[in-house]
Amino acid sequence: MRGNIHGPITEINMTPFVDIVLVILIIFLLTATVMMPSTFSIALPKATQADKLKSVPIIISIDRQGQIAVNGVRLAQDGDFEKVFTAQQQGKEPQAIIAADTDTRHGRLIEVIDRLRCLKVQRIGIEVDQK
Repeated sequence: MRGNIHGPITEINMTPFVDIVLVILIIFLLTATVMMPSTFSIALPKATQADKLKSVPIIISIDRQGQIAVNGVRLAQDGDFEKVFTAQQQGKEPQAIIAADTDTRHGRLIEVIDRLRCLKVQRIGIEVDQK
């Protein structure tokens, strides 16, 4: 019998450890989905002649109210545009695709293109849905 042996416990019960790790994993997954930045829906214009992309540029979304998101990161104010765009760029050749809602004001679209030109972005595209 083992009751008379006085020595260190050398066995570790892994079941409680695995249970705790799984609970922490579930909590992490639930909070990660809740904390994801909320993107907004955009009704893209339709086009019959649209090219497919060969590289992954930075996506700039503009909703019908004129709010901007850079790669899904919604901007609190327009002054954050340059900072967020530069952070998303990460040393790559600057390219941008603008996904603007069909009801976006033309002036707002030109304003975003002008800001991209000020950031020395040479390749700018407009995202459309193919008909």
